[in-house]
Amino acid sequence: MPKKTRILIVSTGRIHDFAMAGHLIEERLASEVDFDVTLSFDLEPISEAGLRRFDVLILYVQEERLSKNQTSDLVTWVSKGKTLIGLHCATASFLDNPEYGRLLGWRFSNHGPIHRFEVAPTETDHPITRRIPPFKVEDELYLLEDLAGDSEILLTARWQGGKQPILTFRQEGKGKVVYFALGHDARSLGDPTFQKILLRSIRWTRGVKESDPIRCGVIGYGGAYNMGREHGRLIEATRGLELVGVCDLDSTRLALAKEDFPSVAVFPSYRRLLQMDELDLVVLVTPHNTHAALAVQCLNAGKHVITEKPMCITVTEAKKMVGAAKRKKRMLSVFHNRRWDGDYTTLKRIVASGAIGEIFQIEVFSGGYEHPGWWWRSDKKISGGCLHDWGAHFIDWFLDLIPSPVIDVAGHFHKRNWHAVTNEDHALATLRFKSGVTATIEQSNLAAAPKDRWRVLGTQGAATWKGWGEDFWNVISYKDSDEPVVSRVPFEKGDWHAYYRNIADHLTLGEELVVKGEDGLRIISMIEAAEKSSKARKSVKPEVG
Repeated sequence: MPKKTRILIVSTGRIHDFAMAGHLIEERLASEVDFDVTLSFDLEPISEAGLRRFDVLILYVQEERLSKNQTSDLVTWVSKGKTLIGLHCATASFLDNPEYGRLLGWRFSNHGPIHRFEVAPTETDHPITRRIPPFKVEDELYLLEDLAGDSEILLTARWQGGKQPILTFRQEGKGKVVYFALGHDARSLGDPTFQKILLRSIRWTRGVKESDPIRCGVIGYGGAYNMGREHGRLIEATRGLELVGVCDLDSTRLALAKEDFPSVAVFPSYRRLLQMDELDLVVLVTPHNTHAALAVQCLNAGKHVITEKPMCITVTEAKKMVGAAKRKKRMLSVFHNRRWDGDYTTLKRIVASGAIGEIFQIEVFSGGYEHPGWWWRSDKKISGGCLHDWGAHFIDWFLDLIPSPVIDVAGHFHKRNWHAVTNEDHALATLRFKSGVTATIEQSNLAAAPKDRWRVLGTQGAATWKGWGEDFWNVISYKDSDEPVVSRVPFEKGDWHAYYRNIADHLTLGEELVVKGEDGLRIISMIEAAEKSSKARKSVKPEVG
């Protein structure tokens, strides 16, 4: 087993909540299998003897004095090849200690009010900031004085006509020093991008390198929404991924693929695609009923697999896919790209802010009154049924938004009008979570009266979205008033590229996979339980809750 990186966190001082910060950082780092983490709430470990057994020191401190011996021991320890990472108020510590300031590279001079601002990379190819786009965070924006003059600035934020450094790196002898200016409270310390940057800073400074690019192939270049082309473009736009092959049964579609991506190899047979030596990952953009068999064959051939949503049709199929991935030790993921839709990411931010209190009920609607069309998505044997399309996205949102097991599902499916096709005309499914939250999806081709696309009820308010044509949430909040405060919260910009950035981060750096095969299995379990419930006319416990 590889040797673990030994990390010391020192969190102490005044003004900030150092107990909260220390425990939050410790909890996040300790969840990584390659880290051995120690937390201290005083400066005593900063000495030659105290630092000797550590590889990384993380300072979240706001103290006045660091002794001469401690300063000398710290500089010597770093220069011999160790890593120092200063977070936020570390630059507001030991202000009368020029050697400490020079080591960290910066000294705090002032800060603006806590507000939401954008942080952007200045160097998109640096190993710490690679594939990290501009992101927004709510924090204090520190204004800094440069004491070392040799820091590489990796992230900045705009302030009064200029730019302020947010993430910097400098070399100290054989050691490395990173300063990350964010982290005033749990809003930024708990931010996923903040945590990703902290993890990367540790691993990169300790010599962890990104693997070679992942070579990708797409099976299915059909005309349905041109999703084969969309996957190809997302892959090509993601550093660390390369599109090397496309397969389709239709020679016309293959010719189009070659026109879209001149450098890729094209194949009329998926078996020939799988024979490519230079192929690591396969994306399945084929009808729903083909996903399971193709995924298992690709996994057995040693390839990582991404399926379009839904993952497959049945729980039995999903279990076979997850089992094959585990046996072959390969990645299995589902293209639930809509976790990064602007309406959904904005809803998550509204909920996290506490503006509507604790969620207890969610309702979503998709559809209208119209014939479902004559293509394969209307054929239940191929598509899986009414809930297997948009329903898979909605259920994925529910399960991502509510951190609780589902104890039962109630389904109500109707076949009343469009008898020439085999999908249900209308489906209603309610998930009941162990936490008490209920979440209902209505998917219909038989709903003559429209409804809001989203209705989210909380203990202190609500959030609604009417649907297409509006790009904001209507938020009603009683959080800080006996009278309702009504506001419109504009949508954040959607970012489907984030899905493939995470695939690259996972396969080249070992970072956590966001959408796992087990997530797809859980979604299919909810859909299957809803259909069983409708037939049995009673609530059903999902096989995977």
